[in-house]
Amino acid sequence: MDPAARIDAPMDILLRDGQVAEVAPPGKIKGSGDEKFDARGLMVAPGFIDLHVHLREPGQNYKETIATGTAAAAAGGFTSVCCMPNTQPVVDSPDWVAWLQKPERGAVVNVFPVAAATKASKGAVLTDYRALQRAGAVAVTDDGKPILGDDIMRDALRLGAELSFPIIQHAEDTRATEHCSMNEGATSFRLGLRGMKASAEASIVERDVSLAQQFNGARLHVAHLSTSDALKAVRRAKRNKTRVTCEVTPHHFALSDSDITGYDTNFKMNPPLRSA
Repeated sequence: MDPAARIDAPMDILLRDGQVAEVAPPGKIKGSGDEKFDARGLMVAPGFIDLHVHLREPGQNYKETIATGTAAAAAGGFTSVCCMPNTQPVVDSPDWVAWLQKPERGAVVNVFPVAAATKASKGAVLTDYRALQRAGAVAVTDDGKPILGDDIMRDALRLGAELSFPIIQHAEDTRATEHCSMNEGATSFRLGLRGMKASAEASIVERDVSLAQQFNGARLHVAHLSTSDALKAVRRAKRNKTRVTCEVTPHHFALSDSDITGYDTNFKMNPPLRSA
């Protein structure tokens, strides 16, 4: 499978000197090889890129390290990862961005740092985007924490537009989600838990799209989108030629809040599992 080449079919592949030398329908390879591998039932694809990983360094090595996280990525076919800045301390300076990329960290795949959008990810003062970009950051975000202030988000998008620097937003109006444990719906009512309204996500996406439209070249990426209204806002923006993208996690594809039968905290996450 190779989306760039529009290939999604059973094919034969010839490898030479560790690189793909030829791809052709079964039995049509022109070259020859010394060894044959039977890959029936397996998928061959270019290296995957994960836009949102938590490598936990600096400061939380007991959870993960750059070495262990990238080894897991490589085992799953990922050759590049973008690591989030919600570490201890927060990656909010050029020095920390450079630290992440040093060979002694032990990365075995490409690591692209995503730096904090505001100092200490507190949502109050912007970091130095130009310096972070020079140090190697590919985007900024306060991952796990939304940029709630309209003026702060506007300034972030303005600077991002000037630098062609994507702003990644955790879309959640935390003023409406305090003490929420799961999605608001029939399951939260049955379990007696305070539920998180879908509008708490969609309202932030709609605001951010509106702000992004004020600056030519602004690039907004919505992290772990989980509601249909937020997706509709992204689609409307794209139709209007606004540079907005989004991502969705595998568990939000595979599960819904109806799969929660009790108080198993393995199902507790943010954004929460939503209604089907």
